[in-house]
Amino acid sequence: MFRRERETLQRLVLVPYRPFRNLSLGIGGVILIIAAGVGGFYAGSRYGIKTTGATPEEVQRLRQTVRMYADQSQAIRDEAAVALHDREIVLDATEQLRQENKNLLASMNSLEEQVALYKRLLSPKGVSQGLTVERFNLQSTGKPGRVQYRLLLTQVSSNSAEIAGKIEAKLVAGGRSITVPVGDSHFGFQYFQSLSGEWELPAGLRPERVDIVLTSSKGQRIQKSFKWEIQGQG
Repeated sequence: MFRRERETLQRLVLVPYRPFRNLSLGIGGVILIIAAGVGGFYAGSRYGIKTTGATPEEVQRLRQTVRMYADQSQAIRDEAAVALHDREIVLDATEQLRQENKNLLASMNSLEEQVALYKRLLSPKGVSQGLTVERFNLQSTGKPGRVQYRLLLTQVSSNSAEIAGKIEAKLVAGGRSITVPVGDSHFGFQYFQSLSGEWELPAGLRPERVDIVLTSSKGQRIQKSFKWEIQGQG
C-alpha cells in the first residue's frame, strides 16, 4: 500500500503543474486559425486576380482609359454636330443665293423684254402689226379652283391712234368652252394696256387652252389662243 502511494507521488513530482500552459496552447491555436484564414484569403485573392488576368492597378488604369476614350468620343460627336449645323447654314445660304440669282435673272429678262417691247411700240419703223394680245400667263393663287391671269394688249403701227373695244376669254376643254370676264370686259389704249384679275373655275373643269377674243369699236375682231399652263403650281 505504501509502495503504490509512493509511485503516485513520484509521478506527480516528475510532471510539474503548469496552470498557464493550457491557456497558452489555446491562444496559440486561435492564432494559428486566424493566420490560416488570412493566408487563405490572401491566396484566394491572388488566385482570383491571376484568374481574371489583371491587378487592381491595371483595372484602375483600364477604367481611366475607357473614360478617356468616352470623353474623346463625345468631343468628336459634338464637333460633328457643329460641323453638320454649319453645313446646313451654308446650304441654306447657298440655296437662298441661288434663288435670288434666279429671280434677278428673271427680272433682268423681263426688263429686257419690256425694253424691247417699248422700242418696238414707240419705234415701229414701218412695221404695222395692229391690235394683238402680246402676252398671256396664268399664276397659281394657292386657292383650289382659282387662278390669276395677266395679259398685255398692244398696238404696233406707224400711226397708232387710241383704240377701244371689248375683250373676253373662253376656257376650252374637250370641245366645251366657257366664257369668263377679263376685267370689266373693255379695253382702251394707244400703245399697250395690261389687264389682270382672277378666275374661279367651275368644279371639274380642266381647261386645255384659253382663247382671248378682242373686238374693237370699229368691228375688228382678233382672237389668239394660249395653252393652259399655270405657273407656280406645285
